[in-house]
Amino acid sequence: MTSSPTPRDALDHIQLALDLVSLGDASVLTTLVAKRVRRLEIGTPLVLSAGLSAVRQLRTIAPGAEIVVDVKICDAGERIARTAFSAGADIVTAVAAAIDHTTWRGILGAARERASNGYSAGVILDTIGPRIDPKSLADFAELAATEAPTVRTELCIHRPKTGSPSFADLIAELGETAAGFAAVGIAGRLSPADQGPALAAGFDVLVVGSAIADAVDPDSALAAFAQHTNSTPNGKDHHQ
Repeated sequence: MTSSPTPRDALDHIQLALDLVSLGDASVLTTLVAKRVRRLEIGTPLVLSAGLSAVRQLRTIAPGAEIVVDVKICDAGERIARTAFSAGADIVTAVAAAIDHTTWRGILGAARERASNGYSAGVILDTIGPRIDPKSLADFAELAATEAPTVRTELCIHRPKTGSPSFADLIAELGETAAGFAAVGIAGRLSPADQGPALAAGFDVLVVGSAIADAVDPDSALAAFAQHTNSTPNGKDHHQ
């Protein structure tokens, strides 16, 4: 049974990751949640199987959602970012541990050019693994602020699969680095029960995949995240 419509603002913290290999399956899922999800992530498996045509198709289904394309840029930053933005991406991802300043400048340059033409253009710096190098991340944030102030830069960290620290400990590990980014996201098999503690700790975005995509009723699974958001007060905004 499908749940009743959920107010969009109750789900503003959710980035739904479509880590699927079938564009058909991704289209069906997107159709179910299009009116409620603020962000759709076209996951790496979908990009590899369907190509960037997936961006165009899913945007027609969910025209009001921000489209994150998880291209995981490691090199050829400007070329890959420009290609993804040209396909309709609002945000692209880059692997923090794999890029150097030259690659980062290329990504920022492509995003800055896109933004100058009146389009949304952002970059998520993804730590991918559990290890965090605050100094390196701070350097990337400073470079972005200096060379591409019109580009929204975000950070995404991953909760370790084993021996996971608390959300508060994960935020604390970043220290002052978090303040250099417009938003900080968290990924790693998140459930509705995780949302309240994650938001209270100071995370801005929850990257959710299988908890919704693999659910028997994705619509109800999405609604469960909204219910947990409404029942738990947010923590202090660490970006102020």
